Amino acid sequence: MPAEFVDRLPAWVPAIEWRWIAALAVVLFAYLVYRFAARRIGIQVADAEKRHLYRKRVSYTIAALVVLVLSIAFFETLRELGTVLGFIGAGLAIALREYLASFLAWFYILGQRNVALGSRIEIGGPSGVRGDVIDIGVFKLTLVEVRGEGMGEQSSGRLVTVPNFKILTDPVYLFTAGSAFVWDEIEFTITFESDWERAKEVVDEIGTEIYEPHAADIEAGFRQIESAYAFRYGVTTPIVYVSIAASGVTLRLRYLTHVRQRRGNRDRIYREVLKRFGAEERIELAYPTSRVYRTEIDMVRLGEQDLEEGEEAAPEEPSGPTDRGGPLGGSLS
Repeated sequence: MPAEFVDRLPAWVPAIEWRWIAALAVVLFAYLVYRFAARRIGIQVADAEKRHLYRKRVSYTIAALVVLVLSIAFFETLRELGTVLGFIGAGLAIALREYLASFLAWFYILGQRNVALGSRIEIGGPSGVRGDVIDIGVFKLTLVEVRGEGMGEQSSGRLVTVPNFKILTDPVYLFTAGSAFVWDEIEFTITFESDWERAKEVVDEIGTEIYEPHAADIEAGFRQIESAYAFRYGVTTPIVYVSIAASGVTLRLRYLTHVRQRRGNRDRIYREVLKRFGAEERIELAYPTSRVYRTEIDMVRLGEQDLEEGEEAAPEEPSGPTDRGGPLGGSLS
């Protein structure tokens, strides 16, 4: 029966490459499966990072199965074209070496935990790119840009893509690997007449108030780094350093802050310092100033004091060039 049915088909039917139609059907079916799975994940998973991660895993799994099925279906064809494909592959490897390097770097990123969804990293040094990782693709990373210290290290709202191979070739700064707490410093200058010892106590109290709620997390994070690397952490409590500046005594507070709470903690510290310094009679914030000492003659010239009887005003100094000898003995004309 099947043979008779085939004999009755039009002449052009047997000539069709049914493998290509089957391959197209497999790709279409895989796409529909992915769309269904992604929709179910979107409905059932509330956490954004987990939802994105599950979708990625489903897409990679389906893609791998499709490639496997098509490779089996076209195995004979691929074997016959092996030499040609070898030359083509070598040429593509040279022309698309950055894409190939990014693809291999993708496996490296997946195999370690320093760069993951939600990590804050900086690639390329201070003049490079800083941001929070929101996607790890086969060829590139996608980051939400974070501005530097001048912008409070907060999100700019822009998305930045970075080729994966940059992770292997450029310096990478990890802000949240092991511990999400980083050292920050903030300074205040008080006048020389102020009680700097009391001011130091006030600043130290404020730093301790910032530190104490996170003491356990800070300790756990540094212990994790110590267990993973040849690293030994020292003092984690706030420290206040004292130095002398041109306008007064400088107090520099060094404290640990969560990388995403730096601006908020700075704002809180500034507010507390203004409030508590204002309540202290012996503490006054300094700013660049200049002091002018005037003699009685200066005050008379400015009209702030009258001459007493019998006194004569001092002669005026010549304001312009004269015919007297200059400092080197020459004459001015």
